[in-house]
Amino acid sequence: MLDTNTYRWIFIKAHSDVQDDDRMEGDNMESSRSLPYQRYGHTVCAYRGRAYLWGGRNDDYGASSTLHEFDPMLLRWRVVPVEGRVPPARDGHSAVVVGDRMYLFGGFEEDLQRFSQETYVFDFQTNRWSELNTTGQPPLWRDFHTAVAINSKMYIFGGRSDHTGQFHSTRDMYDERLKALDLRTGEWSEPICSGVSPTGRRSHSAWTYGGKMYIFGGYLGTQNMHYDDLFSFDPSTNHWEKIKTSGRMPSARRRQCTVVVDSRVFLFGGTMPVKNPSGTPSGLADLADLYVLDYAPSLKHLAAGVVLRHNLHKTYADHIPLDLSRELWAMTTPNAISTPFTQRHDALG
Repeated sequence: MLDTNTYRWIFIKAHSDVQDDDRMEGDNMESSRSLPYQRYGHTVCAYRGRAYLWGGRNDDYGASSTLHEFDPMLLRWRVVPVEGRVPPARDGHSAVVVGDRMYLFGGFEEDLQRFSQETYVFDFQTNRWSELNTTGQPPLWRDFHTAVAINSKMYIFGGRSDHTGQFHSTRDMYDERLKALDLRTGEWSEPICSGVSPTGRRSHSAWTYGGKMYIFGGYLGTQNMHYDDLFSFDPSTNHWEKIKTSGRMPSARRRQCTVVVDSRVFLFGGTMPVKNPSGTPSGLADLADLYVLDYAPSLKHLAAGVVLRHNLHKTYADHIPLDLSRELWAMTTPNAISTPFTQRHDALG
């Protein structure tokens, strides 16, 4: 857990409602475990102070279709009993919460080994899943895209598709068109956009702030390109804009996670490409770094940025106010909980 005031990571020993049994296998094992197994390609959404994790996979247990709930006050996990048409187990999907419902789109279904373009809805009031009947042209079958909700619409951007359609033939295709689903009518549409828009990509980040959608980073597999760019989309004008920021920005990466807290965006981790001495790619490195994008920086944060940029905290340490000195310490002191990244070869996600 990250304390967003001190920037300190705290290890949490979470509890579960039932005794986990690692000896069980398959669906029986997953339904018996309230503590989720390690995974990637899952989604986590917040609803009424609790976190809901769905989907994702790993190489040992495969993909999951179990809904897990985490209570941060009790530090306790539980499996949510559900009814209805549960989405097939998958990874690389997206999910947003609007009102009392969670909307899930796309991903790669494990059983059928196919990309999805279906939309499912989970009703928190009834604990019931259903497939949403939509009209209009939905986004192409895809995984590792992003979704955000603004007002009553869900916006889908990016992700990996395939030239053959539903099935993965390694002929990747990256769609740079933005799609919107009106959650009141169930109708898909494609906004006619202006401005400078991001290229197609997967495993990027998306969030909302001030009624706009923001896109950062990601990976374009057809060009083996990682990105460190930031874009905004304004749904009131359908206008894209490439954003220039100040300060030290994150390196090009994919698979990072982001969360908005008040006027700040916290970006953690991801993977970045590494090169051998000759300059050719030699794999991916897992990252454990933290960056903060501040939309409304305070005078203290602006002062801290200037001090760090000119290394004044080392030269004039005795002359810096105590409050600012504490802020600088929090911003520059590594967390002991983190471990160094490891190099690996990985083409997923």
